[in-house]
Amino acid sequence: MNKKALVLLYEGMSLSEVTLLTDYLTVFQPCGEWWTIDMVGANKKVPIKTEDSFLILPNKEYEEVVFSEYQVIILTGIMNPYPIAEDEALINFLKPLVEMETRPLIAAISSAPMLLAKAGILKGVAFTSGLFEETLNEFSFFEKEKIVRQPLVYDESAGVVTAIGFAYREFAVKVAQLLGFDLADTSFSGPRKDRAYTPEELTFYMYPEVSK
Repeated sequence: MNKKALVLLYEGMSLSEVTLLTDYLTVFQPCGEWWTIDMVGANKKVPIKTEDSFLILPNKEYEEVVFSEYQVIILTGIMNPYPIAEDEALINFLKPLVEMETRPLIAAISSAPMLLAKAGILKGVAFTSGLFEETLNEFSFFEKEKIVRQPLVYDESAGVVTAIGFAYREFAVKVAQLLGFDLADTSFSGPRKDRAYTPEELTFYMYPEVSK
């Protein structure tokens, strides 16, 4: 069975905040499920420059996307979210998600909830973000009473996951779990520091059942 994730591309995006998640979806495939990642931008012929100067070429344009084909929509943060929050084409692209009766899981990290709020997706939805307080106070489309001051927030009724940028690991784990992956909360936490590894633990085989 093929499942699909959609990543939104925009200038200055923080790629590092979502690649742990996208890498897991495409590399660690559960039995019988195969994930593909589509990347959407305004123009497939124009590469998007990330904050760390990678150039990414979208494989979808806004008008080509059918949201119902996807299991998750992923939005990464950006150091300066003001320009993309004023991008009318991008905001209009997101607006149909508000009215969808059954929509994909929406996962937004760092400053990306600003796009969701501008598009009306966060109306009545509990959320968190890495936005400055001055930014939250500046715009009336934010419902500040719905902010939860935690690294990660999942509003189950809305199907929206939001996180602060430093919680990219927790973000990846939670979104993967919600998509049906059997993933421990401690996944991606790095090497254990409570003991030394044995040589056997760090010896890897492509076909362990044959090698033993």
